[in-house]
Amino acid sequence: MSRTPPILRCCRGGFRVFILRPSVSAQLESQLPAGTGQPLVSPIVSPAKSFPALKIAVPQQPRVTRELTSLQALLGIGAYLSLGFPYLRRTHGLDRLDTSKRYLFVCNHVSLLDTILLGGLCWRSGCYPILVLGDKSVWHASWIKRVLSSRIGFLLERGKLNPGRIRELQEFGRAANEFHLVVFPEGTRGDGVRVGPCQPGLYYIAQEARLAMVPVFFENMQLVSTKTGRFHPIGGLRKVEVHFGAPISAETYLQVPREDFPDFVRRSIAATFPSRSS
Repeated sequence: MSRTPPILRCCRGGFRVFILRPSVSAQLESQLPAGTGQPLVSPIVSPAKSFPALKIAVPQQPRVTRELTSLQALLGIGAYLSLGFPYLRRTHGLDRLDTSKRYLFVCNHVSLLDTILLGGLCWRSGCYPILVLGDKSVWHASWIKRVLSSRIGFLLERGKLNPGRIRELQEFGRAANEFHLVVFPEGTRGDGVRVGPCQPGLYYIAQEARLAMVPVFFENMQLVSTKTGRFHPIGGLRKVEVHFGAPISAETYLQVPREDFPDFVRRSIAATFPSRSS
C-alpha cells in the first residue's frame, strides 16, 4: 500500500486552513479602525492541528421585573437628589417624552456622572427602566460602580477583539422590547464642548431596537467632572443643562445608509444645542 508523501499530507491539511482562516481574520479585522495593516492571524499554521467551530459568548439579555423597576426607581431618586438637585440648572425638551413609549437615548459623553444624572432625569420623566451600554473595565473598576452597573448596565469588554461584537450589539438592541436604551456613541468621554465622531456599532443597535431615537446633549458637565480631571463639587453648582432633542422616528433613521449613520447621529446630538450644531 502506497503512503501519501509527507508534503502532500501537509498541503492537504493546509488546504482546509486556507479556506477557513481568512473568514475568521476578516471578522476580527472588521472590528479595527480603517488602515490597520497588521494581519491578525498568522498564515503559518501547523497542518496537524484542527480548528474547532468558533464559540461566541453573548451577554444574557436582562429582563424587566418588578424588583428591578423598584430598584431603578430608588436609584433614580437618589441620582436626582445627589446630582440633579445641586448641579442641574435646567432641562430643555424633557416634556417631549411620552411615558407610554420607549426610547433609544443617544448622548454626548463627558463623565461617568452623565449616566447617573440621566438616570435621575429618566426617573423624573417616568421613562424607566433603562439599560445602558457600557465598558465592563470602567464599570467594574470599583465596588460602587459594579453595584450600579449591575442594575442598569449591559457591559461589553471593549478592550478585547471580539468577532461576536455585532451579535452583542444586536442583543442589546433587542432589549428595547422591555427597556429604554441609553448609548454614548462617541465611545469615550469628550471635552463637553463638541460632539466627537460616533462609533459605527450604533447602527446595529438601532436596526434591532427600532425605537424613536432621542438625541441628548449635556452642557457644562465638564465643570463638574471630566475623564481625567477632578470632581468639582462647588464650581459646577447649578451649571449643568441637559438638552433633549425631538424624537427621531425609526422610519426616518432606518433610511440612513450604514456608512452615513455615525455622522447622522453626531449631527443629531449636536443640533440639540444650536451653538454646537456644526
